Amino acid sequence: FGMIGAAPLTRNRNQYGGGYNYNSTEVLGFPQIHNWVLAGLTLMPTTGNVDPSLGEGHWKSHFRHEGEIAQPGYHRLFLEDYGIWVEQTATDRTGFYRLTFTRDAEAGILLNLGGYLASTTMCNARVQRVGEHEIEGSFDTYGRHWGGPENVRVYFVVRFDRPFDRLDGWVGTRRYSGIDSLEGSSEITRRHPREALSYLDSPTSGVAAHYGVRTGDRIHVRTAVSYVSTENARENLTHDATTWDFDAVRRAAQDEWNEWLGRIEVKGGTQQQRTKFYTDLWHVLLGRHKIDDVNGEYPDLTDGQRAGSFTRDIRVKTRTLPRDAAGRVVHHMYNSDAFWLTQWNLNVLWGLGWPEMPDEMSASLIRYADNGGLIPRGPCAGGYTYIMSGCPATPLIVSAYNKGLMRKCDPMHAFRTMQRNHMPGGMQGIGEFYLEHGYQPKNAGMTIESNFQDWALAQMAVRLGLEDEAAYFGNRSHGWRKLYRPDQQLLFPKDEQGQWLHDDPLRGTGWIEANAWQATWGVSHELPTLATLMGGYDKFCEKLNYAFEQAAPQDFVFGYGQGYVSYANQPGCSNAHVFSWGGKPWLTQYWVRRVNEQAYGGTTPDRGYGGHDEDQGQMGGV
Repeated sequence: FGMIGAAPLTRNRNQYGGGYNYNSTEVLGFPQIHNWVLAGLTLMPTTGNVDPSLGEGHWKSHFRHEGEIAQPGYHRLFLEDYGIWVEQTATDRTGFYRLTFTRDAEAGILLNLGGYLASTTMCNARVQRVGEHEIEGSFDTYGRHWGGPENVRVYFVVRFDRPFDRLDGWVGTRRYSGIDSLEGSSEITRRHPREALSYLDSPTSGVAAHYGVRTGDRIHVRTAVSYVSTENARENLTHDATTWDFDAVRRAAQDEWNEWLGRIEVKGGTQQQRTKFYTDLWHVLLGRHKIDDVNGEYPDLTDGQRAGSFTRDIRVKTRTLPRDAAGRVVHHMYNSDAFWLTQWNLNVLWGLGWPEMPDEMSASLIRYADNGGLIPRGPCAGGYTYIMSGCPATPLIVSAYNKGLMRKCDPMHAFRTMQRNHMPGGMQGIGEFYLEHGYQPKNAGMTIESNFQDWALAQMAVRLGLEDEAAYFGNRSHGWRKLYRPDQQLLFPKDEQGQWLHDDPLRGTGWIEANAWQATWGVSHELPTLATLMGGYDKFCEKLNYAFEQAAPQDFVFGYGQGYVSYANQPGCSNAHVFSWGGKPWLTQYWVRRVNEQAYGGTTPDRGYGGHDEDQGQMGGV
C-alpha cells in the first residue's frame, strides 16, 4: 500500500497487456507510478550515444529472464544494450535504484516526463536542477481511459549519490545541453482517432543526468513523488532516504513484506501450492497506493464539473489528515480501483488477515465523501472515477463495523454518509423508479448490487439501534424478486414497463459483465428465498450444479457475459459456496477444489492469471 509503485515497463499500452509482460524481451524504462488510472516518471539508464528525442522505441534495451530476479520488495535485470545491472527496491514513499556499470562509458540516466505511459499521458513538465545531486519538478497527467480527474499534477524529486557531470534535456525533437531548467511540451493529441480504446499523446520531454563511468562503477538513485507540492516530495524523500545502503533498504522492504504475508502461515502442501498461495496474497496487498504525504497533506480533487466519468475545471484543494495523541495520522488516503463486489473476496480476506485495512479503507472512503459528497467507487488521486456501478464501498464499510474493526471513523457518521449515497443523487446511482418499483430498469445486475447494498446498510442500522432505517433499507433489498422468471428459474432484466428485455440466459444484455446463469446466485442476502422460488433446496442445488458441469470443460474462465459460471471475474466468484446455503456443503467442497485447480491453479506467467480480470487482488483474494 506504499506511495511508490515502481516496476519495469515492457509494453506501453492502455489496455490488454500494458505494463510488465513476461513474454516481452525489451524493457522501455522504469516508471515510478503504477496506480489505478495514474502513471508517470519513467527512469531509464543508458550508455553511449542515445538520442532521447526519438522516444522509448530508441532508448529501450533487450533483457533476458535468465538474468532477472523478481521478489516482493526487490527486482533486478540486466540491460543488455547498455551493459547495466538495474536493481530496485522501495520504501513507503520512495523508489531506490542501484545501477552497476559493466563497461567504461558515457552514462545517461533519463527521466521521461512526456508522452503516454500506460493509463495516463504526461505533459507540461517543469524541471529544475538543484545543485549537482538533485533535480525537482512536476508534470501533468491526462487521458485516463476510465475517467477520473481530468488532470492530476505529479510533483517529484530525484536524488543521486554522486554529482552528475551535466544535465541535458529534450522537448519533442529539440535537444538541449548543460541546462539548469526545462519546460516540456503542452501539446496533447489523440493517438488513434478511430480506436475505441484510444488515449491521449504528447511529445516526449525530459532530462538526462550524464556521468563518465568505468567498469564496476555504481550510481544510486532515489525518487519521491507528491500530489501536493515539490516541497512535500522532498520531505517524503528526506524522511525515507536515511541511508544510501541499498542492501539495508532492500532487507527492510522484504522484512515488511514478510510481516504482511506472514499474517497467514501455510504448512504442508507442495512447493507449487505454497508459491501460488503467497503470490495470491501478494496481489491482495499490492494494488492500492497511498496518496498522502509524510506530513499528512493530500490532494482533494472532488470539487469540479462532472463530465461523464471525468471531473473537469477542478478547484484543487490541499487537505490535511487528522492526527492522534501520538502525532500519527489517524489513517491514510488511497488511490484504488473500484471496490465492486469485494464482499466476496477482499472484504473477507482483509478482515481475516489484515483487519486494520478494512478500517483504513473505510476511513479513507468516508473522508472522500466528506470532501466531495460522494463515497467513491474507485478513487483516483483524491478525486472520483465513477468506474463500475452502485455504491460498492457500503459492504466494505459495513463489514468493518459489524466485525468490530471500525476505529478510525465514527460509525454513526459513516452510516449517515452511506445513507445519503443510497438516495437519488448519491453514488449508488438509483432514481425514483428504483424507490417505487424495487429494481433498476433494464439492468438486473445493478438491481442485485443495489439490493445487496441496501441490505448491508440495514444490518448496520440494526446494530446502531436505528429501527426505522433498518426497516426501510431492509424493505428495499427485496426488489430482485420482481426479476425472477419462473419459466427459466433465473433472474432476468426488465424494462420500465415490466417487460423482459430478452429470453437468453447466456446473454449479457441487462447485466454488468455477467449473465443470468452467472449472476442470479449473487443475491447473497436472500439465498433461501431464491431456493424457495426455484422449488426447494434440491432443485436450487441441481440447477447450480448443472451450471458448474457446463463450465468445467473451459476451466470456469470466460469473457464478460459468457459461460454458465465464470471465475475470471467478480460476478460469479461466490457461486461455488452457494451450495452450502442449499444444504449440500459437499458440492461446495467439490466445486471449490475444481475451481481452485482449474481456474486458479497455474503458477506459470501465462496461466497464473490467464484470462482473469484481477482488479488489484480480487481474483487473488478468491
